[in-house]
Amino acid sequence: MSKRGEIDWGITKGVLETIQEINPAFTTENYLIGGSAAWFYKTFLEKESDPDFPAPTYTQEENNLWYSKDIDFLGTKREDLPRELQTRPEGDPPIVKINGIWIDSPNEGVFITRENAAKTALEAENPETGGYYKVASPTLLYKEKKRLGEMWKAGSRPQDALHKRALKTAARLLLCKLAENKGLNQKQAALLFKLLKETQEIAPEIFASKPLLKRLGAQTARLKTNPRTKAIYHLLKNQILKEAKPGPELG
Repeated sequence: MSKRGEIDWGITKGVLETIQEINPAFTTENYLIGGSAAWFYKTFLEKESDPDFPAPTYTQEENNLWYSKDIDFLGTKREDLPRELQTRPEGDPPIVKINGIWIDSPNEGVFITRENAAKTALEAENPETGGYYKVASPTLLYKEKKRLGEMWKAGSRPQDALHKRALKTAARLLLCKLAENKGLNQKQAALLFKLLKETQEIAPEIFASKPLLKRLGAQTARLKTNPRTKAIYHLLKNQILKEAKPGPELG
């Protein structure tokens, strides 16, 4: 099977760097979504190489489906992209390109809205440039793709099933990494609390993981003693750990 597109995480990073040179506010006021965001979390799993939450493996045919046709952001309206990115639209219908790559800002989804993305987005730093960009949470992306699978004709979006596997795994690992961080600052503590609530409300099946529940449970005593994380402790102890039941899936 030929590639669905040409964009992987390496190309996405290059485009983000160019955008930051053009308008550094753009990558902090908009949220990376879609296939490029899925690439971000796939790369996150590969870099972390966590034994409990390994990056999913794919066949060559499946890997080809990972490549994207564009880079999607949520925030700036599509008609405002040329002005924000100081770029003249090309083609008919007109589209905005950076480094030859199509940049789009689709309409809000069922779950991925500007408001929802702002609550739990990850702020990532490019260590090579020092630039920041925001990525919608893996839980939000997972739920949106799951909903699209229910709305679209079966088989019409084969990439979504592959993305969901990586996003669910990344959501679990991210919760563990934050909960296990002994130096959690106020901003990180707030993010962990909001991610736990988001997962509880829209995708509780993510908690159906023995390693996740075990690792979260192991942190409750420490979380209880820190005023900054007491709300997280109560949420875990009184709701999530009490209600969640490990599912049959591994990890």
